[in-house]
Amino acid sequence: MTSPLSPLPRAAVAALLFVAAIGVAAQQPAAHHRPHAQHKPYKSRARAPARPAPPLSPEEQARIEFDRIVYEHEKTRINFDRPQPLLRAVVVLRVTLDPQDRWHAEVFRDNPEQPEMTRVALETVEHLPAPAELSPPTLERLHTEGLIEAWLFQNNGRFALKSLAKPQRGL
Repeated sequence: MTSPLSPLPRAAVAALLFVAAIGVAAQQPAAHHRPHAQHKPYKSRARAPARPAPPLSPEEQARIEFDRIVYEHEKTRINFDRPQPLLRAVVVLRVTLDPQDRWHAEVFRDNPEQPEMTRVALETVEHLPAPAELSPPTLERLHTEGLIEAWLFQNNGRFALKSLAKPQRGL
C-alpha cells in the first residue's frame, strides 16, 4: 500500500513537527527556573582579605610581653601543643615588679590538691631575668598594678600561659 503523501511532504511535516516541539519547549519554564526572580551576580568564593586585628589593650599587651619572656626562659617546661581537655591544674597569679625591678607573684587561684603546680608557677616568675625586654608602658603597668596570668598545666607537668596558649582540645 502506498502512502497518500509523497516523500517530500513527509519531510516537510516532520520538520514542522520538530519546529513546533521546539517552540513549545521554549515557552515552558525550566523546572529550576523561578519566574520573576532577580538573578544575583556571580560571587567569587575567594575570601576577602583578613581585617587587621584590633589593637591590644595595655593589659593584653603587657600579658603578651610577659608571656614571651616566660616562654623564652622556661622552654623545657612549656607545652607548645594544644592544652589537653581536662587540665591537671590551673594556677592564676598576679605578677608585679618592685621598684628595684624584681619580680613578685601573688596567688589568685590554685588547686589545693596540686601544690607542686603552684610552686612551679611561682618559681617561674622568681627565676625570670630583669625585665630589660619590656616596653615602657608594660614596665609602668607592672610597677603600678601588675598583671594577671593563668598557668595551664598538663598531666606531664608542662604548662602554657593562657594569653599565648593554643585553643584547648575537645573531649
